[in-house]
Amino acid sequence: MTETVLPALWSRSGLIEDAFVNLESVEEIIAHEAVIIPLQLWPQISRERLRSHNIRIGVRVEAGEALDTLLDDLAHIDLLVLDFPAFNDGRSFSKTARLRSHYGFSGEIRASGAVHIDQIGAMLRAGFDSLQISDARTLRRLLAGELHDTGLYYQPVAGGIHGAEQGLAGYSWRRRQGF
Repeated sequence: MTETVLPALWSRSGLIEDAFVNLESVEEIIAHEAVIIPLQLWPQISRERLRSHNIRIGVRVEAGEALDTLLDDLAHIDLLVLDFPAFNDGRSFSKTARLRSHYGFSGEIRASGAVHIDQIGAMLRAGFDSLQISDARTLRRLLAGELHDTGLYYQPVAGGIHGAEQGLAGYSWRRRQGF
């Protein structure tokens, strides 16, 4: 059996190939088809130049950074990578929920950093599409199908482990008879 190299990229359909290249400077962008740049480089990007070269753009947003500089340009962004610097830091959960529900972002949202098996159900409910897994134990459990979720939750959701096909959006207590 071939061992998967970490970090690995996971989605609801399993391990996927990452088409995006992480860059730290604007000068390198033109040499690639799909790039991820840090948020602080976003103001330096020429949207017209990217469109003319058919370059897919991703923006990496650290947990402490605000989304304000991106909100007017969400239609030009293919991927947002939101950081989880620690297991107990939930700021990227809030950003994802806002991006999906308030700003209508339909591009891919990827979780990166301290992504652990116990959080994945909540990440999928919040609206994450893919997860960059750096923890070997988490990856082993995902590949073994050990992904579990709770049947009831209090927050409105974008889709749980089984996706939105169950029609479970909204508040759980509003879905239960007798309440």
